[in-house]
Amino acid sequence: MTKNIDETGSRDSNAGIPAHIANQIRGLIARGALSPGVRLGQQELAERFQASRMPVREALKLLSAEGIIVHDANRGFFVASLSSDEARQLFELRHMVEDALLATIRWPTEEELRELNRRADELEKLLNSGDRSTWWTRHRDFHRMIFELSEKKVMVREAMRLWSLTDRYRSLLPLPQRPSAERALVKKHELVQALADHDRRKLIRVRSERRQDFERLVIEVLESRSA
Repeated sequence: MTKNIDETGSRDSNAGIPAHIANQIRGLIARGALSPGVRLGQQELAERFQASRMPVREALKLLSAEGIIVHDANRGFFVASLSSDEARQLFELRHMVEDALLATIRWPTEEELRELNRRADELEKLLNSGDRSTWWTRHRDFHRMIFELSEKKVMVREAMRLWSLTDRYRSLLPLPQRPSAERALVKKHELVQALADHDRRKLIRVRSERRQDFERLVIEVLESRSA
């Protein structure tokens, strides 16, 4: 079944189509719908996203530059493999960039806090329903909203780039629908409360602990697979 080119937004312009397609492919990889090593056929993707092959190829080039997919001149584009060594390096970079970025954010307004709380509630409902696809998108958007409280836009872009590279490892883990340590790991209300309390130390600590727990779970799975 074909899908609209952008399930979460509209086509702003032809120039934005490759970015929209790239975002959709990122989501499919992060959700495990496209497994490591899978070949990404341009014609099949063009049909899936109701686009021509040109923007699809541009999208694949974007993802190749990010390291999410790899390009073999003779065989085409493939979803990049996963490894514990790469994961450790990527998480190390995320720890440094995100902690530094959170140290620069302004405190959200009351309206922004209400929106963050609404999004946190929505994420809980999506977990309860097992809606991995929508949860992935909303989860990313929640953290982007916090990061964008900073004026350091280069750091915001880098944080989101590293997020994309590590988020594809999320497909290794089950979606935690029931109360558990893994469920607590993705609960967002404590972050919102730290923002409401203007407690930067707590904000950075909580975010760092959640990131480290995510890294630990990923590494455990990879090492059990000898990856």
